[in-house]
Amino acid sequence: MMSGYVEHPFVPARAPRRYRVVRKAAGWSVALGDACTLPMAERSAALRIARRLQAQADRLNGRR
Repeated sequence: MMSGYVEHPFVPARAPRRYRVVRKAAGWSVALGDACTLPMAERSAALRIARRLQAQADRLNGRR
């Protein structure tokens, strides 16, 4: 090993991203961290979108 070079660099694991549905004054929003979508009138629509986004994110990260 050469001085100043690391054979196995440490890669910190990131916390998994979780989409959730939150209540807003004008309806329901899908949230990821501090970011939210525009409010939707029906909670079922927000849940459907959150589930779909979570499934896509899990597939991109190699989770099932």
